[in-house]
Amino acid sequence: MEDTIRRYWLKPSTYNTAVGIYATLPFLMLPALLVVNAPYGRFAGKLGIDWSLSGKWSWALMEVISPITFTSSLIFTRPIGTPFQIMLSAAWIVHYVNRSVIYPLRAASMAPIHILAFASSILFNILNGYTNGIWVGRHSNAADAQFWTGMLLWALGFASNVYHDGILFRLRQKSKSEDKQSAARYFIPHGGLFEYVSCPNYFSETMEWLGYALATHSSVPAAIFAIATAANLFPRAWRTHQWYRNQFNGAYPQHRKAVIPFLL
Repeated sequence: MEDTIRRYWLKPSTYNTAVGIYATLPFLMLPALLVVNAPYGRFAGKLGIDWSLSGKWSWALMEVISPITFTSSLIFTRPIGTPFQIMLSAAWIVHYVNRSVIYPLRAASMAPIHILAFASSILFNILNGYTNGIWVGRHSNAADAQFWTGMLLWALGFASNVYHDGILFRLRQKSKSEDKQSAARYFIPHGGLFEYVSCPNYFSETMEWLGYALATHSSVPAAIFAIATAANLFPRAWRTHQWYRNQFNGAYPQHRKAVIPFLL
């Protein structure tokens, strides 16, 4: 049974089909998310019918799919284990351990996630983990200047993402601890890149995967992932930015951009 799964998993036609489907997703996501809010977080329950799942459990489950499929692909391809492969694999696992385990544990609370967002994320993460894991398992380039530049960019993006998530978690905890009869439910975030943009966590995550794609030199799945990250998060950042401005009116810093400091 394992040999049958492995043969199908490694078939060039399986991989090429997955990459082809994966490559279409950014072009579907961007226009869709410019029109409709992805129904999770502050935009949960915005699709009419409330088919929502527990925030923490559904988040953890849909995020853990990616490292599972990535690791399975590595096991099946039996990579040589070069520094290039080890560091790219470690970066992937570190990111998704944070997203699927540490992130929901750090969060004081998480809004419900609509079943459509949950199912879409699982599909995305299956394709994402599978295609990138196969590519890393089959390729090994020199750990040259481009590789180290990309890995440094990834590390800076990851650290920034964790840091700015922490600011939001503290605000969420503050909201829960305040007297609900007198305190506002939402607060304006400050600190770090929040002084320049409304969504530095989205900017940081995009930076991570741009760096990762740069480090690979030529990985098509990694390039798709970087583009898909921007296609997913930038429209949400723009909507979140507008939400902040509407929520706080003139009190919200007018100089802040949505996601890219000084530009967007």
